[in-house]
Amino acid sequence: MKQALRFIEKHAAITRRGHGGQQLESVVGLVAALFEHSTSRAQDPQLHTHCLVANIAPRHDGTWGTLESRHLFLWQKASGAVYRAALANHLREMGFHIEQPDGKDHFEVKGVSRSICRHFSKRAQAIEAVMETLNVSNSSSKIGDAIALNTRAHKQKIDRPALFKEWHSMLNTLGFTSKHLASIQDENVEVVPMPLPLSSIVERVVEKQASFRLQDLYAAVAIEAQWQHSDLCEIEHTVQTMIEQQDVVYLGQDMNNNQLFSTPSMIALENKLIEYADKLQQQSCYQLSEQSILAAIDQQTVNQQVVNPDFSLSDEQAEAVFRVCQSSLDILQGAAGTGKSMSMQAVKLAYESAGFNIRGATIARKTANQLEKDTGIACSTLAKLLMELESGKAKLNNTVVLVDEAGQLSSPDLMQLMQAIDEAGGKLILVGEQQQLDAITHDGSLRYLSQRQGCARIETIRRQRQPWARKAVSQLRVGDTVPVLEAHKQRGLLHFADDVFQVRRQLVSQWQQYCKANPDKEAMILAPRWRDVQALNELVREVHQTQGKLGQENIELDCVVGKNIMSFQFSMGERVRFTRNDNQQDFTNGELGTIESIEQSNGDVHFTVRCDDGRTVSFNHADYCDEEGNLFLVQAYASTVYSSQGATVDGDVFIYYTSFMGRSASYVAGSRHKDNSHWFVNSGEIDMQSGVLDKGLEGTEKTRLATLARCMSINKEKYLAVEYLAEQQAQADRLLQQQQAQEVEVMPELEVPW
Repeated sequence: MKQALRFIEKHAAITRRGHGGQQLESVVGLVAALFEHSTSRAQDPQLHTHCLVANIAPRHDGTWGTLESRHLFLWQKASGAVYRAALANHLREMGFHIEQPDGKDHFEVKGVSRSICRHFSKRAQAIEAVMETLNVSNSSSKIGDAIALNTRAHKQKIDRPALFKEWHSMLNTLGFTSKHLASIQDENVEVVPMPLPLSSIVERVVEKQASFRLQDLYAAVAIEAQWQHSDLCEIEHTVQTMIEQQDVVYLGQDMNNNQLFSTPSMIALENKLIEYADKLQQQSCYQLSEQSILAAIDQQTVNQQVVNPDFSLSDEQAEAVFRVCQSSLDILQGAAGTGKSMSMQAVKLAYESAGFNIRGATIARKTANQLEKDTGIACSTLAKLLMELESGKAKLNNTVVLVDEAGQLSSPDLMQLMQAIDEAGGKLILVGEQQQLDAITHDGSLRYLSQRQGCARIETIRRQRQPWARKAVSQLRVGDTVPVLEAHKQRGLLHFADDVFQVRRQLVSQWQQYCKANPDKEAMILAPRWRDVQALNELVREVHQTQGKLGQENIELDCVVGKNIMSFQFSMGERVRFTRNDNQQDFTNGELGTIESIEQSNGDVHFTVRCDDGRTVSFNHADYCDEEGNLFLVQAYASTVYSSQGATVDGDVFIYYTSFMGRSASYVAGSRHKDNSHWFVNSGEIDMQSGVLDKGLEGTEKTRLATLARCMSINKEKYLAVEYLAEQQAQADRLLQQQQAQEVEVMPELEVPW
């Protein structure tokens, strides 16, 4: 604990002074007291240390000032990692072997079973139960802290000898005897510190984002230190070495005064992306004449009027067609439901008439199918296109590549695609909306390129049938959520329930009633996280099985999507989603289908699935799973908000809302429908967010609506590393200009001798 406290003193002990507290400065040290405890409030063994820090500290000039507590919070993860590294070192010095659980950032002691840890974690289980009720996933969050506080039992007088005797008895019963303890401990083991692997640490901190904070770098180093027997001095030295050797590059500070960094390779990648974008946009070999574009629009109008006699492109849709037929890189942004696909139909006709090929690509297979259906452009996933390019199966000469939902492209993937297009002499059209959900990793490219290169825009929303619904989508887009919630509440489309279980059941009940009353309509169930999707899938499945739409095989398997491992049951008639690309079997991540037969045989499970594209495929569990045997298949009754981006539902959408859905996620979820969007909210979660529970109060409709509106309007926009670099350079230039101006003002007037 003392190492972690010293770490906090050095990096997070900040005070303010000056007008409005604008001037930040470090303090000499903290006034703190440490209290070591060995028991949890649930009377389980739990060795831990309480650290109480006084909210006042000495400044370097001898005065005292209050602490800026936000910095303590910002450095919480890093200081926790330093604490665990020191604890791991002490345990190793006592002769215990430290091991890393798969994919985890914390250590475990080899030889101590997880069942024993679970048995003596009653306090953690109590907190997890409340977190599950409120649908909170991060115990280190503000809500997690509040839950831990509100679920604490009052301290009791403890008979420590009797309690220790009870622990020993229970450990013996569980098989953790003194003999077993001795077998996993080697007090004579020689502990040798190992060098920290700088390259792998750097790769880890930029695995998902181009820029990171200084405390994120310290956390990554301290996490690695757990396995290498490195102390705080080595952690500090490693970070400073990485900075001095320019393994990481300083980018400046963000609005919270966090020092930001990136890596030379990431900055080089972004600069290369920009270089390709500039080069492509300067090329005019794909510029079409006004006459050919008008002819394509006229042809599209004739084709569409066969189905809809009133069809015509709006002025802004037609203008968008002209704007994206100019160079080898053009960008179209449009609000959700504005009819971007209609404009792309005309673009397809224009380029095909001029003798060019055109193909589409999206991140998700479902979105690719939708794009192909809406535009007639042959589409695939971006992953498949990139694999075809790498293997030489795809050629992009004389070809226009149209990427829909382009905001979901990561910078590395976009750079790779641009490079292939540039080398082949092709053209790229990026279509999307920067206000919707970005790429899961290394996002922000569409917004940046749109601002740098310019883009066409379509603003008039057409998807929703009712004017009020179209207005609500526009308001969601800009974060004006108060009138959105009021409009939905007036129409009975905003629902609150007391806990996560009631919310889910209420949603599925409303969905079931809607489907029964509207058999010719579509319906979609959305949730932000896979754990929510899994729970909703199970409830919908119960409905289908009760109605006799599913068989009774109920074969339960562990399944994986991304990094999420979940258990699902499968029967004949089950709607399923493939979760991994498999070129040999021609399976695509996100592809949907229905199980026609399923049977267990010789320790394996055989599936026959009718895919939505008309194919029927057969495979064994053993041939479509990861190394741990987790199947690349999940139930598909509900979807994540992220995977729904680009979809249109001719009917209603049922949204399971959680408080971390910011502006982009709320906007995407609330714009998929043509008729209505139904919002289902956990009032307990919202009350926790509002802070009323901390004050011993009950939530009201007014406080809940205000808190919900605030959560739905939070903008989580990300930036490229080169943007921070550019801003840092701009600030330096401004400072230099100010200094030069001041020097001119104070320069003395020279006396002329004649």
